[in-house]
Amino acid sequence: MSVFRMAWVAGMMATAVWAESLLKPNDRIIFVGDSITAQSVGSAQGYYHQFTNEVHNVYPAYSNEVIGLGFSGHTLFDWKDSLEVRSRTQSVPANTGGFDVQTAFAKHGDIVFILLGMNDILRPTMRDDAAVLLTWKAKCRELIKAIRERVTPREIVLCEITPLTEDPLAPKNCVRDRLTQLAGELATEEKCRTAATGASVFDAVARCRRVKQDYHVVPDTVHPQMPLGHAAIARGMVAALQDDKLVAAFDALIDAEIAKLAPAKPCVTYWFKPQPGCPAERAEQVYQLTCFWNDGTEAKSPRVPTFSLEVPKGWTVAEAPVTKTEATFTLRGVPERLQNEMTIVAKAGEETYRQTVQIPSPWRVVCGPDNGGAWGPNSVYQPTNSLPFMEADLVAGKHFLEPFTDGKKTYGWQVNTPCIDYTAGDDPNSVVPYSLTFGSENDVLYAVRWIYSAKDRPVQLQLTHRTFSATLGFELWVNGTLVMTADLNRSGKNKDLGKASLKQGWNCLLARNDHLQWQRQFACALLPVEGDTLDDLRYSHVPR
Repeated sequence: MSVFRMAWVAGMMATAVWAESLLKPNDRIIFVGDSITAQSVGSAQGYYHQFTNEVHNVYPAYSNEVIGLGFSGHTLFDWKDSLEVRSRTQSVPANTGGFDVQTAFAKHGDIVFILLGMNDILRPTMRDDAAVLLTWKAKCRELIKAIRERVTPREIVLCEITPLTEDPLAPKNCVRDRLTQLAGELATEEKCRTAATGASVFDAVARCRRVKQDYHVVPDTVHPQMPLGHAAIARGMVAALQDDKLVAAFDALIDAEIAKLAPAKPCVTYWFKPQPGCPAERAEQVYQLTCFWNDGTEAKSPRVPTFSLEVPKGWTVAEAPVTKTEATFTLRGVPERLQNEMTIVAKAGEETYRQTVQIPSPWRVVCGPDNGGAWGPNSVYQPTNSLPFMEADLVAGKHFLEPFTDGKKTYGWQVNTPCIDYTAGDDPNSVVPYSLTFGSENDVLYAVRWIYSAKDRPVQLQLTHRTFSATLGFELWVNGTLVMTADLNRSGKNKDLGKASLKQGWNCLLARNDHLQWQRQFACALLPVEGDTLDDLRYSHVPR
């Protein structure tokens, strides 16, 4: 049983009796939110429709009005300072469903759910700073008071921000955790309730990874997928209403969706978790690999396997073989290939099952200062208009081992290892800054790796991104020579190609990435020209 559900069951057992539901037969219910709420109204499998359907199924005699006010791209600040204020004097239509803030707030509502904050931490105008986070709490208090004044609800429920990436240790999620804490304090101060919507989605992620290692509950790192991710949101909401019947209904929905992912035949799945943001101090890296045993839906009786790992020469595994249905191993080694192959071995009775794991070669990354001057009118990328203070040294092949200091802040080198928890999954050429830093508006980043070639050869350079909302600019150098300038954006341009040459021996590939706002991820790949394979290439994230 999952940690989230165990905690809920333990809490229920401790009370000895079921709490009375806070949902009443004729309640008028309002959801206040952003694009996640807009999608929940716009899709039949969204949490808005799942909520209304399950209320009808569980309580067919109830006659509830449910309103979904979803506005894509809007922050908590936008809601209080713009949408709520304008709705006092004019119509403010929501993105979907035909709902309107002015109409919704014009009369009494019994329960108001507030699911906001994703865009506050996604958009880098919000900073990872205690004072700034407190302004978010203060703005949330203003919104609560405004809604309470206009709608006079019996209950206001503050919902946890759902995960931003599926890695709980990501800098964005660490800030999310702090906002969750602040929202909890605010709920106590303002006599509101809280809904564990974020914890519920994280729980679904962990349960899915046990049966299907590449399954994403939050596929674009922002919007929980439907129906499972939205069922998890709704489950957190009805738990806040202390409605045991609705909680049981959503538990059943979630269980059924996860059961669909279960394999028919016995197999091994895994979850590879590099530690985000490790200092780039040495060539040897340390990784954790968690292995899960699945008997398969066709199994007649459960088995407990013995797990072990087969690793390349020079790599080590800290733990001895483990006889359990779940095991975590610690690996050490130098990831010198673009993909470094490990094998999980599970012996169950007379049978042996094997699963290949590819650990990608990392990048060496420094997340630099704001560099807004690189963006001209209409978001046109103009990199030569603003040269970050560390660029000349890097292009000259210097300063790859020491941090940079501009007099106000120090910028240190970190290791960026792609993994399934972030945009583009485990693409070995991917760089995901939000696995390293919370980020700020218009900030610059440099990513570097050294590549050994057995011969002189021409290559192609390919830049791509897989975000739904990003504006990204690039300059690429090979051995100190500028070989490519490009920009990728959210209007459909997600790929660009350039040409370069590698010399025999070690080569330095340096990428500058300027970021305008919203999401951030890119991949920089070397592609062979006709007749070549690049099979001999070796990689390093330490200077060569």
